[in-house]
Amino acid sequence: MRLSTRIIIAAVAALLLMPALASADEAAPAGDVVVPAPRSQPAPQPVAAAPPAFVRLETTSIAAGIGVSWGDGTLTFQGRDYDFELKGISLIDLGASSSVSVGDVQNLENLADFEGTYVAVEAAGAAGSGASAVTMRNENGVVITLNSELRGVQLALATQGLRITLSQ
Repeated sequence: MRLSTRIIIAAVAALLLMPALASADEAAPAGDVVVPAPRSQPAPQPVAAAPPAFVRLETTSIAAGIGVSWGDGTLTFQGRDYDFELKGISLIDLGASSSVSVGDVQNLENLADFEGTYVAVEAAGAAGSGASAVTMRNENGVVITLNSELRGVQLALATQGLRITLSQ
């Protein structure tokens, strides 16, 4: 390589490195190694998980062999409350009662999947007051596990079906 070509390459390299060398000289005394500070990035924000779906409902039941139930409730899903109505039928049921139930809802991805016919097998009894627990599943795979406080007189050894419809 010719001497003039080497001089031109050295001059271009010096011009390109001058800004970097000048800032390094200003930032630290001679002889120190300068490590650039990391770029500031915002801290990751935690993603708040929605609380699990939950129901609260009140029902009334009357039965003499075949029972009829009706009531209403509230579904809490993705931080919002949705009102619903329910109607049901049971077999091998006797008595009259009212109940307040609360429970967890599993497998609910879309609000529309909550509506449907839920089927459960239950054995419950109450004379004055009592408690029952039941797990129901609808055709969309949504599962509701209810714990109920019963008032009245009722004996149920039955298959039970409930139709849940979201209120408009």
